[in-house]
Parts: sequence; C-alpha cells; structure tokens
Amino acid sequence: MKYIVILGDGMAGEPLAVLNGKTTLETAATPCMDQLASMGKLGLAKMVPDGMKPGSDVANLAVLGYDPQRYYSGRSPLEALSVGVTMEDSDVILRCNLVTLSEDEPYEQKTIIDHSSGEISSEDADILMDAIREAFNNETYQFYSGTSYRHITIWKNGQVLDFDQPHDHLGQVCGEHLPKHPDFRRMMEKSFEILNNHPLNLQRAAQGLNKANSLWFWGAGTKPSLSDFREKTGLRGAMISAVDLLKGIAVGAGMEVICVEGATGSLHTNYEGKANAAIKTLLEDGNDFVYVHVEAPDEMGHQGSL
Repeated sequence: MKYIVILGDGMAGEPLAVLNGKTTLETAATPCMDQLASMGKLGLAKMVPDGMKPGSDVANLAVLGYDPQRYYSGRSPLEALSVGVTMEDSDVILRCNLVTLSEDEPYEQKTIIDHSSGEISSEDADILMDAIREAFNNETYQFYSGTSYRHITIWKNGQVLDFDQPHDHLGQVCGEHLPKHPDFRRMMEKSFEILNNHPLNLQRAAQGLNKANSLWFWGAGTKPSLSDFREKTGLRGAMISAVDLLKGIAVGAGMEVICVEGATGSLHTNYEGKANAAIKTLLEDGNDFVYVHVEAPDEMGHQGSL
C-alpha cells in the first residue's frame, strides 16, 4: 500500500462577505480535489488538542501521527533541525523573522507592515543575516539562516518565554507586542539601525520591494525528540515541502527530505515539480508514504490576500 498526504496549510477559512458568504475553498475551482473526494470517504479530524495554540507546527505533527501534547517542544526547534543546527538540552531556540517596519517613528511606535519582508529570497536574506551575525553572535546568542524570512536564534541556557507572532499583528503599532526581555528588545531595535540602510535594503526599496529592516523574535522552544517514523508506522516516509518547519519535522522523524527545485513556500512555486517528485519517490525510490506540504494558502492568509 502506498500513501499520499496532500496538506494545504492554512487552507480552511470562514465564510466571507466579499464571496457572498462562501469560503475561499467553496469559491475556488478544485476539479482534482473534487474528483479525489468523490472516490473516497470524507470526514473531519481534530488536529489541535484543547489548550494548545492552533498553528502549522502543532497541526502538522498531529497529522503525521505525533501527539503534540507528547512531542511538541516549540516551533523553532523543529525548524532548527531542518537547517542542521546543533542543539543542547539547555538551549532555547527562537524563530527570528526578517520583517518590514515603518521607518520614521521611534522603534516602539513603528507599524508592522510585513511579517515576510515581501517574501524575501533566501539569498538576499542570508546577506542581511551575515550583518546580524557580525553584530550579535556571542557566547549567549547565535544566529542561523533559514529559508526566505524565517531564521533561527539559539539562546544558550535560556528560558522559554512567550513572544507575540508578527503575522498576528500586521498593520498594528509594534510597541505593545515587543518582548519584555531587555536583550531581545535591544537586539530588535539595534537590528533596525543595522538593516534599514543596508545597501541590499536600499536596493530593494529602489526596486519597489519591502525592506527587510528588523528582526522579530517568536516561537521559543527546546530541543525536540521525535520517535522514528518507520519504527512507528512500518512505512518508509518522505517529506516534500519548501518550509523549514516541515523539513525539520521530517529530519526529527527520520523521514527522507526531498528538495524540489523552484519550490519556494509561497504562492509562486513549482507545484508540478512537487507532484512529480511525489510520484517518483513512491514508484521508483521505494518510499511507502509521502507528505506533500503546500504552504501558499497559509502565506496568503497571513497577508490577507484573497
């Protein structure tokens, strides 16, 4: 038996007045999904346990059969697995976004414009993260590049604190959402001084692109420990995703991570390439299970883009 899970991250939604009371899925043309549904069984499954925050991290773990109440130790540690970060049990790992803030006001009065800096490329982001590493890397804090706007901070001997997620507060003044811990607030304020007039950001502004002009910390957690997927299920599994979170879950579970050229984790991605890679890994590479993760709905939801 071969298994394919196609996960439309963030694809669910509420009825919208602009769509005459329909959801985006009810409005969309979905002939392939309709055909698959007509050939199978339909049902609902609750993927987020009561009391846990609904997010891609918790829900994808659950879909893969890992009880989040047992296995979830934070989002960022899973992403850190994807980029090969070595973690100690005493480390706290944080997501470190490159975000776009307004420019003219004092830092606490700036507006959160874009949590993804215009879906900045990984290549551009790494150049900016080099400047961050030069300024901030020390025995306590280390910074690692991830994918696009999504990066990793290791806090040696740290503590898990609650940080506000930038994508939940787009268009809002950042002051009340800033970290209470003085180190992280200081690094965020200093990062604006480093990044806002960085030559790469000046070039982006000249091209009409959003500057990636500040760090934003969130998603703190500790070193994860997932049981082996094959031992758990008896299946050889593979992951196809452009997102560090999902690739990190796969690494932690001992699944094969398949990288598809042109897969970006955004609306404009290589959908056909991901489909072909899924077919190939099942029919030619000996895998029994493939998880095809599609991030575009989640990104468009955060951006409010119908």
